[in-house]
Amino acid sequence: MAELSRFEKFFVNRRGESSFMKLTGDLESSGVLRIDDKSRVLELGGGNGAFSSLIYNKFRPASFTLTDYDPDQISLAKETLEKKFGTLPSTFILQQADARHLVFENNSFDMVLAHLILHHLGGLEDIFEGLKEVSRVLVPGGAFIYAEFAHKKEIRAKLTEMGFVISFRKGFHRETVVAIKQNTTGQS
Repeated sequence: MAELSRFEKFFVNRRGESSFMKLTGDLESSGVLRIDDKSRVLELGGGNGAFSSLIYNKFRPASFTLTDYDPDQISLAKETLEKKFGTLPSTFILQQADARHLVFENNSFDMVLAHLILHHLGGLEDIFEGLKEVSRVLVPGGAFIYAEFAHKKEIRAKLTEMGFVISFRKGFHRETVVAIKQNTTGQS
């Protein structure tokens, strides 16, 4: 997994809060976005922190961990969050991480978010490694919410094979999916 080029960083960071507000609204109206003050949320590939900022500000989960492979993106997210909140909230953690090799303990999070990042992991085998890690760190009954435009069918099939149930799916070119982890054994 390579770091993004300058052009790629510009492209992925240009998504504005309005795009994330629409996504959040779609998920809320469907009843699948359930975050409260006891929730532990992980975002993979958090980029500039815009989506994290919106989710954190709206729901105030017990903890929010934003990860990104690129240390420059972590610095940018820190700037975004400090600008939004004045200082980085104490329950907000920023960490450089490879989504294929997460350092978190099993069953650490109630929700994992991945907005248009799975294709950045590499080919399908790399994406599947990332999905195994999502399954490992997600509690049974927890939600994996992702948006993706590449390998959509294969990702949904792998999640189903791993014991997830697809509870929400919207979109054509870029689809948003909510997959609920049903058991602790489906980590193939």
